[in-house]
Amino acid sequence: MLIRHLGEVKAARWFAGVAALAAVIIAAFFLYQPHERQTDAEQSTAPKPSTPRACAGKTVRCHLLSTGIWAVVYAPLQGAGASQASAGPMPEQRDGLVFWDPGGPGLSPLDVGIARSLLPSWLKNVTVAMLVEPWSVHEVSPRCLKSLANVSAGGELSDQQVKDWPDQFKDSCDADLYRLDRTEYEKSFKELGRKEGSISGIYAQSFGAVRASAVMPELKRTGGWAVMDAPAPPPGTLATTLMSERSLALEEGLQDIMGCTSSDASTHCQKDLHRKLREMGSDITTSTGLAGGAEEYDRMTALFSLSNNMESNAKPLREILTNWPKLSTIDQEVINSGSYAFTRRHGDNQVLPDFAGYIANLCPAYNGWGVGAGSQEKNPLGAALSRMHYACSVMPGDEDSSWTLPEAKDAPSLLLLENSRDPVTPPSAASAWAKKYPDADRLRYEYLGHTKSPEKLAEDISAWVAGASS
Repeated sequence: MLIRHLGEVKAARWFAGVAALAAVIIAAFFLYQPHERQTDAEQSTAPKPSTPRACAGKTVRCHLLSTGIWAVVYAPLQGAGASQASAGPMPEQRDGLVFWDPGGPGLSPLDVGIARSLLPSWLKNVTVAMLVEPWSVHEVSPRCLKSLANVSAGGELSDQQVKDWPDQFKDSCDADLYRLDRTEYEKSFKELGRKEGSISGIYAQSFGAVRASAVMPELKRTGGWAVMDAPAPPPGTLATTLMSERSLALEEGLQDIMGCTSSDASTHCQKDLHRKLREMGSDITTSTGLAGGAEEYDRMTALFSLSNNMESNAKPLREILTNWPKLSTIDQEVINSGSYAFTRRHGDNQVLPDFAGYIANLCPAYNGWGVGAGSQEKNPLGAALSRMHYACSVMPGDEDSSWTLPEAKDAPSLLLLENSRDPVTPPSAASAWAKKYPDADRLRYEYLGHTKSPEKLAEDISAWVAGASS
């Protein structure tokens, strides 16, 4: 991610309510690799990927694969208290490599210390590898960023914009250059396995589970395993279902935060919360109700952003919802920081490259974009999600970019980690995976947030992996 204003980073750190977001933003400061600006004439040919910054040091091992995709390998830190600065040269550990897909839009290549801090403890002594997202090594053109900004910054779209924007988007954004296609994902995985000796299994989080489906037959062939933590809905799920279920799960989580689900809650609590959400995302000057204005859009996207770690962000969320419509300066700063982290927009409404990568990767995985996920009256959060994903309705796709699930007979040993309180990927998504793969094992946990299996499950997961590997 590109950080232009360090003051925004410090502000995000200052607010306790957005501590989780600050971690993402601060990490981004170490990730971004600046690139040369392309002229419009230069955009006609695909540039060679630049070298990821993390590969310039000696703490990681990197491969530029024949597919044009970079792979980064992270060994365990040396010593219990090792820091990223003292990790030292990377040892040649090649047995038991685990492939890691953190989901969409993925991560830019990280310093080994930061990368390993994001992994669960059951992987602390294991060498892990990940593919580098194309959007982080290929510049997303200024024309593409401007095109996305026109439809992702809130504000009502004119009839002329609705008519002209699809062609403008296709002309300015080379989606193929910014995403990991199914074919190149599979080829890159196999080549990485040949270079590293073996890949024992894959740990896939959220949308990473969708992408991991491309290599399930290869894992089956090699006797590998797959652990999917809070998996996103499997390919074949309608986009309307994806957006509706996510928005309803978020509203349910907000009900918990506001005490609406407690035994002594007011009978009007849930209705009052729904009314506030409807008002926060409404622009009464427009008829569509799809989070029409920029301020309304900021508020709704902030709610989605803060929900990634709803448990830690419970206090600021509660204060925003309690104070509405008279928001304090702190409330507004939390909203601004949250919306910035979610939509990756600068103060001038310019989107960042990873938002282009998010759109390029997510859109081809599901069908039915453009229909919407409910009205502002009945599902205000779903209406806001529909607005944010407008680009998906005109995203070009082909056979290589689509994601399809392999048959159950081609699946490796599979463990589904299901978070029953996940506001991002509801448990219905894990149930859909289990229905497709009835032999899969399942472990359930409760956490008011996304992809954070508790430490108490670490022993169970390790035991499962040991059994699957034997």
